[in-house]
Order: sequence, then C-alpha cells, then structure tokens
Amino acid sequence: MSERRQQMEFLARPGQSLPEHLKAVAVRAAMFASCFQGEGEARWAGLIHDLGKCRLKFQEYLGGGRKGGTDTHHAPYGAALAFERNWFSIAFAVAGHHAGLHDIGQLKELVGGQVYKPAESMPQLVEWCEGLFGRLPGETGSPPFIGHDRLTLEYYTRMLYSCLVDADRLDAERHEAGRERTVIKLAGVIDTLLERVAQEREGKSREGKVNGHRHAVFDQCLHAAQHERGFFSLTVPTGGGKTLSSMAFALAHAKRHGLDRVIVVIPYLSIIEQNAAEYRRILDPEGCGLVVEHHSSVAERTTEDDEAENTISQAADNWDAPVIVTTSVQFVESLFAAAPGRCRKLHNISNSLVVLDEVQTLPSHLLNPLLHVMKELRRNYGTSFLFMTATQPAFHRGFSLSEGFASGEVREIVQDTAGLFSSLQRVEYHPPEVLDWPLLAERLAGCPQVLCVVNVRKHASQIWEAVRDALPSEEKESVFHLSSSMCAEHRLLVLGDSRNPLEGGVRYRLQHNLPCRLIATQVVEAGVDIDFPVVYRALGPLDAIAQAAGRCNREGRLRDEQGLPKPGQVYLFTPAEKGLPPGIYTTATGISASMLDGCLVSLGQTPEVFARYFTQLYTLTPTDYSRRRESGIQEDRASFSYREVARKAKVIADDGQPVIVPFGSGGGHIDDIRNRKRQPGEPRFDRYDLRRLQRFMVNVHQDEFSRLLHYGMIKPLLPNLELYVLEKGCYHPHLGLLVNNRPLEDLCGA
Repeated sequence: MSERRQQMEFLARPGQSLPEHLKAVAVRAAMFASCFQGEGEARWAGLIHDLGKCRLKFQEYLGGGRKGGTDTHHAPYGAALAFERNWFSIAFAVAGHHAGLHDIGQLKELVGGQVYKPAESMPQLVEWCEGLFGRLPGETGSPPFIGHDRLTLEYYTRMLYSCLVDADRLDAERHEAGRERTVIKLAGVIDTLLERVAQEREGKSREGKVNGHRHAVFDQCLHAAQHERGFFSLTVPTGGGKTLSSMAFALAHAKRHGLDRVIVVIPYLSIIEQNAAEYRRILDPEGCGLVVEHHSSVAERTTEDDEAENTISQAADNWDAPVIVTTSVQFVESLFAAAPGRCRKLHNISNSLVVLDEVQTLPSHLLNPLLHVMKELRRNYGTSFLFMTATQPAFHRGFSLSEGFASGEVREIVQDTAGLFSSLQRVEYHPPEVLDWPLLAERLAGCPQVLCVVNVRKHASQIWEAVRDALPSEEKESVFHLSSSMCAEHRLLVLGDSRNPLEGGVRYRLQHNLPCRLIATQVVEAGVDIDFPVVYRALGPLDAIAQAAGRCNREGRLRDEQGLPKPGQVYLFTPAEKGLPPGIYTTATGISASMLDGCLVSLGQTPEVFARYFTQLYTLTPTDYSRRRESGIQEDRASFSYREVARKAKVIADDGQPVIVPFGSGGGHIDDIRNRKRQPGEPRFDRYDLRRLQRFMVNVHQDEFSRLLHYGMIKPLLPNLELYVLEKGCYHPHLGLLVNNRPLEDLCGA
C-alpha cells in the first residue's frame, strides 16, 4: 500500500470516517438479520459495501477535486470482492445498495467488466479491509435453511439486501441528524395495546343478534392467537366485527410469539385512511407513532452515487413502528421489488404478523409467486399470516394454483362459518336489469338514502351529475361522490368520522336520518363502515357484489311497520352505457353473470359459493405473469433476474404516478415544504414529509400523467424532486382531479 494511502483518513461522506460507517452498518445489518440466522453474512455485507470508497479518486471527489462520473460509483468494488469469493448473496446486496438489485447477467458484467475494472484495485482494497477487520473468511455463514433450493436462495438474498440498505440509510441519517432515530418496539407497548383493544371491545354493545356474533368472533380470535405460527383465516360476513377482532388476534399472537410488529394490508381500492384512523383512535390516541399509515408509491430513481442519493429513496418508509397499515399494492410489489427504497422494509416483515384484509382482492395473476413467498416467509422468517374476508377465496393447491395450500395448512378461526353467515344474512338481492342513466338517476333520487356502486370513475361522475339534476335545489347537497380521483383526505372528509362525523357528510346524514345519496366506485366496498337501507350495484365480480351488499343494513336495524326485522334491498343492474376495467375484472364479471341465476338467494348465506367462484376464476386466468414469449415470475426468480421480476410483479399493469393535490390542509403542507428553512446538511424532504403528503395524493395512469404535464397542470414540489403538485383550480370540490371539468380517463381513451 502506498505511503499516501497509509496516511489518508478515508471518508464515507464529508465528516464521517469510512471505517466508522462500515462498522456501524455491519452491526446494524447483523442485528436486522439475526431473526433469520443471516447475521454472519449481513455483517460482512456491511463491512465491504462501501469498500469502493477506499480509492484516491473517490476521496478526491468527496474533497471537491473531481466532478463525479464513474469515480463516484463505489458499489462494484465490494461486489467484485464478494463475487470472487463466492459470497453470492452478498455480491448482489452490495452491488445494488444504491442502484437496486441487478439481474444475474448485469451483476457479472458489473463486477467483471471494463467500465470500473474492479480487479485492478482489488489487492489494495483487500489489504486495507483486512488491516481493519481481520482476514477475510472463506465462508461467511449463510443460514442452514438455504440448501440447494434456488427460490429459497433468491428470497434470502432479497432479505439480506433489505438489511444492508436499511442499515446503510439509517447510519447516514444518524450521521446527518447527529442522533439515532427513535423507534418504538412492539414488545414495550403490547400490553398497553391489548388493554386498549379490550377496552374498545367492552365499550361495544352486546345487545342484538349482530353485536352478539361480533363478541363471539372476538373471543374466538383471542383463543386462536395462542396457536403456533402459521396461516390463519377469519371468514366472517361483512359487518361481523373483523377489524377489531383481527387486531385482537394479531396482538395476542404477537405477544405469544414475541413478534416485532403487526402489518395490516388493505386493498388498494379500499378507503385505507378510515381503517388507519380507526386503529390510531383505538391504539394510539396520544399520537405517539404506534400506528403508521403507508400507502404512497412514489417512483424511485436509483443511482450508484451515494452523494447524489435520490431524495425519494432516502425518505422511503422502513416500517419501524409496532403497527403498520398499508395497501396490497405497496405490500405485494415490495415483496418482489428491486429498488432500494421499496426493499429496505422487507426485513421488517420477518417475525411479524401480516393481516391480509379482504384477501380475495389479491391479484390473481401473481398468486403463485405470491403464495410461494408467503410460505417462504412463514417457513424461514417467522412470519404468520391472517387471511380475512367475507368472501374467502379458494387458495387450494391444484392445477391452476401449484403453490396453493394443502388441506389443513390454513387454520380457520371461526368454528361455524356456515351458521354465522346464515344468521347474519341482512339483505335481499334483486336480479340484474338494464338501466340507463336517466332511469337510474330517477330511482336513486326517489330513495332518501341510497348507495350506488359502479365499476369506473367516468360512470360515477356522470351518475352523480344526473342525480343532482333530478333533484330539487334544496336536496342537491344530499348527493355525494367517492372515487380514486379524490385524495384520501377528501374521501375521508366526505364520509366523515365514524364516531363524531362533521355535519353535512355521509355518516352524519345517515346517523341523523337525513337524505343521503352516495355514488361511488369500488373504493367504498372493502372495509368501509357505512350503513344504507338500499344499495344499487352495477354488475361486476361476485365478491365485489357481496362487498357492496355489506354496506346495506349493516347493523341489522331495519324494521317493517310491525317493528319486525326486515332485509335491506340490493338491486343489481347492467349499465346501458358499457364500461368495465379491462383484464381479470371483465373475466370475473362474466363468471358472476353466469353464476347469479343459481346463487342469488344463497349469495350471502353460504361462503362455499365464493370457493366455487374463485376456483373457476383461477382456472380461466393466469396465476403467474403470463405474456406471449415471456418467462413467468417464478422462472425469473429461479434465474436471479431481480429486475425482470420487479418489472412483471405489478398489481396494476399501469400503476402510474402519484400527484399531490392542494386539497384542504395539503396546500399548507406544500407551502411549508417549499418555504421552510433547513439547517446545513438537513434534507429538504424526508420521510415525515412523505407520510404527511400521502393523504393528499391521487394516483394517475402514465398517459394521464403525461397529459397533465402537457397542459402544464403539474409542477415539481421541489427542484430535482420527482414528485409533482397539481396546480390550483384543477381539483373539483366534489369529483376530485379533473381536466377541463372532465375525468382524466375521458381525455386518455380509457
């Protein structure tokens, strides 16, 4: 080693020595990986991940003597060392800790190619490394469960990568902030959380048949929580108290097994903010950060350059709270992601309880790889799963679901599901009829309180306008609209708080028996606690029809003239104006139409109807990524093609981009971020900003996003930040994001 190199103090970043950073990341990564026996490899991944910074060119770059370029790309050097020594998983993790996980071919080119030529620097780097950390071992101690299964190795590599990325980001954050991030451990608060859930339960009325069944389900959940880790199902009709009972199960199971967190996964089209608000009210009334809501999916640009680290990646959430509430899009796509910001939270899924609310909404085209990964998490990472729904899908192993569950592999919590469904039947279904907008609007206007659910945003806005036109001026304010064109804060405001709703919203009007007509897309169906006497549902998937019916006579309070219980009314209709989301939604709607004649009466009474429905659906649709002349996700996983897997494992084909809308207090958050002064070295945008803003985001498809850019209707939140803000005047107070007073899909041919 040259005399100059011997005398240099190598830096990881300005003000932080490289040895200090490497040791700190190694300790933290090893701690993260200890729950799955990966601490040995995680430690060495941390020690060598920034080995490429131990070069004069990189140090000159940090000192301002060079402009960057390939001199700042340091990951290939540690990756080359790992690859040379057959530290396979470490090589992937180190190579991608800024650029994202590579495909195997890209990794080989990176560590052995002519761009960086890491072999030329290797002797000096190894000498420096061994001088600090001791002789490099032949083996780094991979977990015994790895064996020879390529898919097991593939997922272990993801987990190791997650540990390294999160440890690296947290140490950088600690250095910049001058202090450690405060993290609340579930073990320290679990008794308090269980007590709060018990108090909430005691505050619930036991009177009436519906409430009696809810309390019985709660008790069965507490009993089932004492079983060993594994797969559980909670099959309860809509309105059966699943939200509170499932949290009781989750917390009791976590206490029984020493789990680190509870992760609640809610469908992307659900009103996630309602559920998160309910959990915060019950579990975290003081707002201490015990419950974290995470559903933003901001695009992440990756780079090799640590000093030009993408702000979005730095602000990415790592799920370091006792209770996480997230979406199925965020959860499912993170399981197969390649970008560091999306992957850094993966290790926090280990030793956790994952509650999959409305599990039937999991994407069928990803079911085989998804079920395989769930089994991997259960088998090797200590994760338990709870499948929760009123319409339990048939995840049985078979021809179309090779990764499905064997008999007895999933434990049902409710002892008598058939009896529970029969007892809680509260609606009467009417067979489909064709309705045009004028006739439908006339019927809706004639109902003082009615919910109408349609399949696309365009229909929702058109019917909202038609119903308002059909009503006298004094009743126009009784008509409400809900769709994904509205941000989460806006949708929650329309619905109102479940306990103390503000005057004028949907829940307030329902509670005070005032006129209320709600026109909505599917966002209202999964887990939204509202109760209408009449529901109209456009013909759609069978489970969606049942979910819409779950908003009808939910509490079983309807009475006839003699004071006897009577059912709510659910009217199915086929819109005269055609329009369905493409793909599996259309296929599922066709299956529903063929099944309805034979199951309309028993639709809410026998859960077996949905097992037959989903079995037929999975037979007719692919359960792994399927496109002509392209490999499936499982095949790509087996060949360690991480970027190919991430490209294909999309819940929605065009998942689009989020746009921040200046609705309510969102405008104040935007101005605060743009105008506030930060201390030197303090980032202008962090994870707390992202958490605040996600409630004011609307996700738009790529063609919609391009149209907004073309019209100059969106601008960057901050310079060089790939997060955009909608210009004022483009957000309708009732319908949400519009262009020229029309839904975006009108302008994009959707």
